[in-house]
Amino acid sequence: MIEVPPEPEDIKKYILNVRSHLGNEVGIDWDSLAVWAGNRIPSYLWKKWKFELSRRGFTWPQFLKLISYLTRDMILWMNGTQPWETFIQKAIEDLDGPMGELVRIKT
Repeated sequence: MIEVPPEPEDIKKYILNVRSHLGNEVGIDWDSLAVWAGNRIPSYLWKKWKFELSRRGFTWPQFLKLISYLTRDMILWMNGTQPWETFIQKAIEDLDGPMGELVRIKT
């Protein structure tokens, strides 16, 4: 069973620091760039869930693709408008649902 891992405060600080150094020009999704900097969030989750994800047939590239659909939720977490647990519950739902199946089939 996939469980909610502890909120990675160090990763959140890193992402917020990256975001503070990016620009504010219109037309560039700076928040997305920040949450994906260094793949810190997916790497953290992969490390915590690797055994279970592999057992379910997910590869690292497939997991990245699935998590990419949750970029909006990562941004909400970064900005403090969505709890970590809510983001993770959405990720778990996608892993277990049609999106997870689609990602595994198409890649």
